[in-house]
Amino acid sequence: MPGRPTEEALLGFGIDFGTTNSVVGICEGGRTRAVLNEDGKPHPSVVWYQADGKVTVGKRAKRSINAYYGEPGHTMVASVKRELGKQKNYRVAGQPKPAVDVASEVFRFLIQDATNRSSVRLRQGVVTIPVSFGGTARHELRQAAEQAGFYIKTFIHEPFAAVVAYCVGNQGLNLNALEGQNILVFDWGGGTLDITVATIRSGRMIQLSTADLGRRAGDHFDKKLLQLTYQRFLESEGLGVEQAPISPGARDRYLAECERAKIALSGKDDDRVDLADFIRLDGRIYDIQQAVYRPEFESEINIDVQDAMAKVDAAVDEARLTARDIDIVLLIGGSSLIPLVRREMEERFGARIVPIRNADTIIAEGAALVDYLGMHPVMARSLGVRLSDGAFYEVFRAGTLAIPEVCRKTINFFCTDNRDGEAKLVLVERFDGREMNERVLPLPVSAELPARYNDCERVTVTFSPDDDLILHVFGKGATKSNETSMEVHDLLFALGTEVRR
Repeated sequence: MPGRPTEEALLGFGIDFGTTNSVVGICEGGRTRAVLNEDGKPHPSVVWYQADGKVTVGKRAKRSINAYYGEPGHTMVASVKRELGKQKNYRVAGQPKPAVDVASEVFRFLIQDATNRSSVRLRQGVVTIPVSFGGTARHELRQAAEQAGFYIKTFIHEPFAAVVAYCVGNQGLNLNALEGQNILVFDWGGGTLDITVATIRSGRMIQLSTADLGRRAGDHFDKKLLQLTYQRFLESEGLGVEQAPISPGARDRYLAECERAKIALSGKDDDRVDLADFIRLDGRIYDIQQAVYRPEFESEINIDVQDAMAKVDAAVDEARLTARDIDIVLLIGGSSLIPLVRREMEERFGARIVPIRNADTIIAEGAALVDYLGMHPVMARSLGVRLSDGAFYEVFRAGTLAIPEVCRKTINFFCTDNRDGEAKLVLVERFDGREMNERVLPLPVSAELPARYNDCERVTVTFSPDDDLILHVFGKGATKSNETSMEVHDLLFALGTEVRR
């Protein structure tokens, strides 16, 4: 029986809120563990709204798709993370249900499950996000957590959390043994491919580059396997698509079976996709029973794998490194287990791919370490403005703590050429003496200045990050009343091992 919930001040909590699966990580005394289901696996990110008003999340919800999907009063929602930030609504009991409310059910389940299994109270901690997660999606993820009674202290990119778990988990707070090492994390799960290249310098883990492949991940592969076997079924039965359309209920059951077969093909050469009572046509019940083979499956996804490898190469190149400069490679996420993926990565990095015993939970455990150690992201690169003479004016130096109360500045610049009625604020990042990631914010100014301005209009610019690690830039010319702005979502961060508890 679980005992009295442990005082959270002695613990660190991290949540890997995944497209396909989610898991809670806990750090106590510097040691991490994950809260898994009774099968020793992460919880499926599936929500089942039942006809009697009950809400079920996780393994039981996923297993119930076959029996209840499409039944009156029952709604199954999978992969809600994809819909955050898109103003998505589901239909539940005839009423619209915002995606943020569905996501809150996953958070609520994870928090309660962790409390029941580990005698802990989860009230606040660190949550991981994909490298491509924009501002609105981050805001809705925070809102979903707060609806479930969980406060997000900060976000951390999912592959960067894996860097923390690997480095700190192996070396503790002393990273001297890893000084100068370059680490590549290849995180290909069910929803996204996320890549991070990081380095260790002076006891600090620093992101050098990131890359992603959007929605082409494990769920996408399930759909390809569905199309392969569905077309074969139609041909074998002499049916056309218009005669045997896939109903929404059958499609979800079909995808769940394709996911199972896909996973099986990572460990053996062939499997079967079996789906009973697929359609009923002219009084006949049709089942799908199709053999699938690893070579044909790999042929179907080969273009996606090659595009993924191009993203790996691009991330290494953006970090100003070569494949030979990468010292450690971490392969995590279910799709990284596909033999074709592993072969391609081995061709590039060979024995530098290290075995990860906790590949399913390393992201959540890394987030828990970040919370336990009181880490907060700092800027990995200097951020500044390129002036009209080409000089770099530093606004924030590398290592600046990325929180609003520390990292907020208002600066006056002067427009040196106002003839087109527009000043261009050129924001750039600098690392190791190189400038990169140029962004331009146009600011309206007067094309004909009064004499007192001496032909140079003052432009006031405010730079401020928010709690979701998004940099907001606001600017206004002295002669104009309207303010223009932009948001920067893709800044890179660093984490140090100094303890600030």
